[in-house]
Amino acid sequence: MKKKYLILLLSIITSIIHAQLRYPITKKKQVIDIYHDIEITDNYQWLENTDNPEVTSWVKKQNKVSLKYLNKLANSNGSKSKIKEFRWHEMNYDTYTADKDNDKMYYTLMYPGRNSLPNIYYTKGNNTSFEKLIGPSSISTKDRIIFTHLTPSHNDRFLAYQYNRNGSDWEEIKIVGVKKRHYFKETLTEVLSPQINWYGQGFFYIKHKYNAKKISRTFPEVMYHKLDTPQSEDTTILNVDTENESLSMYGIEKKNLYLIKKADKSKNKFSYYYLKPKSKTKKFTPIFKNIKYDMSFVKFKSDTVIAITRIKNKKYLISFPINQPKKWALLSPSYKDAVFTDYEFTDEKIITSYQSENSSIIAISDYKGKVLGEIVTPEGLSVSRLYYHKEKKELTFKLSSYTVPPVTCQVDLSTYKFKYLGKTEVSFDASKYKFMRKKFISYDGKKVPMFIVYKDSISKNGNTPFLLKTYGGYGSIAKPSFDPGIIYFIESGGAFAYVHVRGGGEFGYDWWQDGKRLKKKNGILDFTKAAEFLVKEGYTKHKNIGIMGTSHGGLITAGAMIEKPNYFGAAVINVGALDMIRMERTQAGANYINTSEFGTVKKKDEFLNILSYSPLFRAKDSVNYPSTLLITGSDDSRVPPYHSYKFAAKLQNGSNQINPILLWSQDKAGHFGANQYNDIINESRYIYSFLLNELTKNK
Repeated sequence: MKKKYLILLLSIITSIIHAQLRYPITKKKQVIDIYHDIEITDNYQWLENTDNPEVTSWVKKQNKVSLKYLNKLANSNGSKSKIKEFRWHEMNYDTYTADKDNDKMYYTLMYPGRNSLPNIYYTKGNNTSFEKLIGPSSISTKDRIIFTHLTPSHNDRFLAYQYNRNGSDWEEIKIVGVKKRHYFKETLTEVLSPQINWYGQGFFYIKHKYNAKKISRTFPEVMYHKLDTPQSEDTTILNVDTENESLSMYGIEKKNLYLIKKADKSKNKFSYYYLKPKSKTKKFTPIFKNIKYDMSFVKFKSDTVIAITRIKNKKYLISFPINQPKKWALLSPSYKDAVFTDYEFTDEKIITSYQSENSSIIAISDYKGKVLGEIVTPEGLSVSRLYYHKEKKELTFKLSSYTVPPVTCQVDLSTYKFKYLGKTEVSFDASKYKFMRKKFISYDGKKVPMFIVYKDSISKNGNTPFLLKTYGGYGSIAKPSFDPGIIYFIESGGAFAYVHVRGGGEFGYDWWQDGKRLKKKNGILDFTKAAEFLVKEGYTKHKNIGIMGTSHGGLITAGAMIEKPNYFGAAVINVGALDMIRMERTQAGANYINTSEFGTVKKKDEFLNILSYSPLFRAKDSVNYPSTLLITGSDDSRVPPYHSYKFAAKLQNGSNQINPILLWSQDKAGHFGANQYNDIINESRYIYSFLLNELTKNK
């Protein structure tokens, strides 16, 4: 009875809010672009000029409308206190050092207050009391400074700390002498990579050159910076010749080996160079030139390099002597239905982890590649954070799921069994949560898996609100991970499903390729078929299904909503890539990693394919699309906020659009969204209050 009263109350509140919903007027300024003799009309291209006062004013008005709507919903159902309650830890980070040692310095990022940005703290040895070292306000009081990477020198004298401004991908580097609290004057800019490698009286790093809009992703250089000198005096170690080439750098072990990778993925060519600091030659020497194997270096042991590479489309750990690089050896096993996810090394053993459809696998091998033992984890749990403590000779890892926060486990390195170290306390009864795996048939006969989570039981009366989530791009491997918002959604009577659409890496290289480039639409259609399956099975109704995705997942979510608008009751699109035709006009979008994933508008067949799924240009004026919340960041340099601006404008101006279309642009935030405690809580409660309201308002 109480639940029915709550639903009735929410329905009344929603009706009142809808009646008050008045969007800002969005002008149509027609621009016609021609691609391969095809005219494309864009009425909202003017919104791309995000610094224009007319655009900033429009965004402020949109935020005012959206936040009024979202706050009324969130305040009506107590979501803030619930989501806070479901959070399982204080907002702090892991330390940026390895083993506990009485003489070592340890650094961590922590929130000093509930509405603060992370500060840098440090302590010495086993001292459990951390002392504040640097705060964001010491860099700027105007910009929101977000620390991203801390790199101590191997002698513990110095700390190089990286940060961004307002969530941008562009970062800066500063240095502090820790013992005497000496803050060096120089600031290094034009940094995108966290690859700082200390060497001598300075460090190597990778620099990119800004273009006019600070969105360049091309022509990187490996630089050497000497402490207490201006960046203008830095030395160029290696650069590239074409815009498709990239550089990566690795400092192995205790900086006794440095390696550089020069990659041209457009031609599948990779070159590698090394420097041994104790050698007489102080320059990088080639190891391989223009080979087809893309390697990431992870360890240097007795003049032998250990790296990760892909062989016959599967990832392996390999080794080769630095002086005889053609003598490769495989060090890790391969599993037919599992993908490589992580690695760690003990003194005598190699540990690798794999994710299969049902569970995770941990393999323990020797340095010749012989498998000594295997661990299979319980179903529905993912392995992360393999870690070997050299002092204690202990191997630990984290196990997590959608409904259980990460718990630390310890491996017995003689019996190859594991045990749980304590229990993560949560404010809900996790024992009542259940999951099941289902496979449905997509439009072309392909079987696509989904992972469903629910509480107690799930009926087939069609009344359960369902939240579907996906990512499905770049071969990225999705792992079950804890989200208090999902708990809130399930505790409110809903169920959750993660859909492993094609384009992700969970089921290997071929699964990725089947949702890439000319096959990109497969992922979108897989997502629509997941909704169809749940309805046919009787779990829910289309009006009770919400969909959600971030970045590439936002593209899949928007694409599915446009493809089948009557299949869904609500959508949340977070920093979504939505204008795929003009995505390439930014250097971030034109970067090879993106053009290889989506294709290029410069080729007619690829342009036509992009046009077939680009949400902005497929949206029709005559359709009433599902209730939609679009979230973006004002300083997102990866997927510019105007993707969301233009999509919101087009849907809001639809002649038959009745369901709410809300745009929320978070100020001083980038691609990863909220970065302060209260903002993170608000972001979560807005999303899940919106979804629950829109999916239950017609009950």
